[in-house]
Amino acid sequence: MNSVGMVCILIGSIIVLSRAMIVVAPVASLRWFNELIAKEARVRMMGICSLFMPALLIWAGTSEDTTLAGVLLIFGLFFLIVAIPWLVFFPRSYIEFSRSLLPTNLLAWRLLGVLGVIVGLVLVNIGMDAL
Repeated sequence: MNSVGMVCILIGSIIVLSRAMIVVAPVASLRWFNELIAKEARVRMMGICSLFMPALLIWAGTSEDTTLAGVLLIFGLFFLIVAIPWLVFFPRSYIEFSRSLLPTNLLAWRLLGVLGVIVGLVLVNIGMDAL
């Protein structure tokens, strides 16, 4: 068992589980997300709690010398250098940006959920192939 395959399966499973909620209950998930980004402190907490993901991606990316490991390393570095500091140090701009991207109708919200589930399943499949 290699670390790249396991990390791909884990991240893909997290994506599938979090996006399936959007498909099944779009109103509740939209309300939950709006409540999550309602306050700057919550966004900062989300950024701090999300630090495990870039650490996991960087660890898996440096453990092997494959193309998939390189992609994981690049995504991990992006999250560590750009996304996490944006959440922690500039939460107001993140809140405004994410609210501007939220769909206004539920069909678009569900389609985003379906797209996320498909991406997660592809990532799980890539992880299974890497094992």
